[in-house]
Amino acid sequence: MPRLDVLESYYASYYDGHERDITFSAPLRFARHLIRGLPSVSFGEAVRVLDYGGGNGSLAKAVASRLIALGRARSADVRVVDFTPRGPSEGDGLRVEYQAPDVPIEGEYDLVLASAILEHIPSLRPVLQTLHSAIAPGGFFYARTPYVLPLTRFFPRLDLAYPAHVHDMGSEFWNRFRETFAWDVRVIVSGPSVIAGSLADPVRTLAAAMLKAPAHLENWLSPRSRVRRTWNLVGGWEVLLQKRGPAEPGL
Repeated sequence: MPRLDVLESYYASYYDGHERDITFSAPLRFARHLIRGLPSVSFGEAVRVLDYGGGNGSLAKAVASRLIALGRARSADVRVVDFTPRGPSEGDGLRVEYQAPDVPIEGEYDLVLASAILEHIPSLRPVLQTLHSAIAPGGFFYARTPYVLPLTRFFPRLDLAYPAHVHDMGSEFWNRFRETFAWDVRVIVSGPSVIAGSLADPVRTLAAAMLKAPAHLENWLSPRSRVRRTWNLVGGWEVLLQKRGPAEPGL
């Protein structure tokens, strides 16, 4: 693992030269993709969303806005955890607040996002315990992580973005996740991650789609409980989990 001072120096300039401090180019497409996997439940007066490592919060705000547009919530309270300080904002039914990672997370949330962040955290277990505690009973947890190591057998010089990525978390990791970290959840989605590219980078986007297609087919044909997948050349994995509890909606 890289030393903490090395990581702090690295992340101090992580977004230098980038137009937006976010790792997914199309927040609305991400929101539509995530919500398609959610059970058809109503979140009532206000949906509570926690975006851990969310940059400027674009993904969380897009998801919350989409839920409001679909009539599944009247408003949304969004909290974004990230190193970059920002002031609160309010409008279009969204109330958005930001906090630093060293500030304790208070309250419980209907949806906790950890998109493209867990692979950056050396001491992962305490962070996962914190995020599990932040999920309300019946609430949901979404994670998107890289799964690149299988590709390095064929492309040894493939950039793994070290020291930014200190974990590689694919199907085997997530299919053993509940037992490893003692999360009382049910798996709703576990499969190749949504393609983060866009038509602005057609070659990379097409390559990602072609690599993920066999895994999507295998996922459709195979039981979700299967740990070992035949096709792992997907580049990324995602999961949507629901926390069990006395107030589980839609069960």
